[in-house]
Amino acid sequence: MKVTHMNHLNALRRKLQKKKSKFIAEHEFKGADVLQLSREELDNAVELNKIISVMLHGKLQFPAFQFDSDGHVYSALQDYLPRLLEARSNWDICFWLFTVQSITLKRAIPNAAMLRGISIEEMVELGKQAAEQTERYAGKPIDAATSGNSEVFAACVEHLLNPDYRVIPHN
Repeated sequence: MKVTHMNHLNALRRKLQKKKSKFIAEHEFKGADVLQLSREELDNAVELNKIISVMLHGKLQFPAFQFDSDGHVYSALQDYLPRLLEARSNWDICFWLFTVQSITLKRAIPNAAMLRGISIEEMVELGKQAAEQTERYAGKPIDAATSGNSEVFAACVEHLLNPDYRVIPHN
């Protein structure tokens, strides 16, 4: 039993290492020396989980995708990083930011009074109309954050951190 458990853990470690290697190959990372932050600002940002940092080759590195053209962490991302990094590892957040999500942003709910005394066919039609009026986001969380769409990014964060209790607004 113990050998099987160790084999499983080793397989998971190899899978994670492969995922990290692929991610590292596909993304740019910056060292502290090229960031637009003073050493004190950077230390505070890391300590307060306001910036994503990872260890690469024994050095603290910062994924370039989190920075706008002025070298600042995108505001939508910075607003939620403390919660995200408190709940998950820096690598988990990196992977999640680039994983396509399908999230309901607003849903239409048929008026219950309209459902009284109608046929099944009419009920199905009302359901179809409600589905068509439901607002969804299908995309990567990083795209919502970098485009400045903080409402969509907030929904992505809630979907990750609190999926069972997320309140979805109605149209």
